[in-house]
Amino acid sequence: MKWNKALADTERDAFESNLVEGYLRKHPEFFQERLELLEAMQVPHPSGEAVSLVARQLQLLRERNGKLQQQLNDILHIARDNDALSRRLHQLTLALLDAVSIDDALAGLRWSLHECFQADFVTVKLLEPVCETAIADLFVDRRDPAATYVGSLLEAGAPECGFPAPDQAALLFGNDAHLIMSYALIPLSHAGLKGVLAIGSCDPSRFEAGMGHLFLTQMGEIVAARFVTLLTGYF
Repeated sequence: MKWNKALADTERDAFESNLVEGYLRKHPEFFQERLELLEAMQVPHPSGEAVSLVARQLQLLRERNGKLQQQLNDILHIARDNDALSRRLHQLTLALLDAVSIDDALAGLRWSLHECFQADFVTVKLLEPVCETAIADLFVDRRDPAATYVGSLLEAGAPECGFPAPDQAALLFGNDAHLIMSYALIPLSHAGLKGVLAIGSCDPSRFEAGMGHLFLTQMGEIVAARFVTLLTGYF
């Protein structure tokens, strides 16, 4: 029974091959209108040990097509990542807008960074303005060593990512410093407000030196602007 089926399959394949051959003989222009099919086909070109020009051209065409496809995949991957980051930044913005106090804003900021950006630790340190609030460790005294460090970050004017030195991590994250394997430091500067938003991660590859800063910069601008509004009531 199996032999009969195999014979039937062979006969059917031969019949179909004859149909294809007959069609191509009647329509020799077929591949002129469908050049993309040639890229996927293996067409023999008997020429001894030498590689025929046609075979070489097809090989180069396939290689170029593969590179273009990989570039397209990379572009789509980046676009999807950027779209996801935009949605997360939107969620963070809404959380800050919902806040009615600086306490609410800090809570919303920490929640958004934990939930949307996989942050393990979040710290905000402000140099100016100095206000009387019940929030511990929010404002940094100018005599505190952390003030010098935060000031240097503000002078740089751009986010910093990478692996923190132990003393720097201690200034920003306190007792959790030994758990920080990578961090992102985001300057906060808007309408007299000066400080830094520090995001720490237990993953050493989460925030790498040299990574793009566009979304981190935008985040810093949003956080700083909202904090200015909410701190106005404390002046």
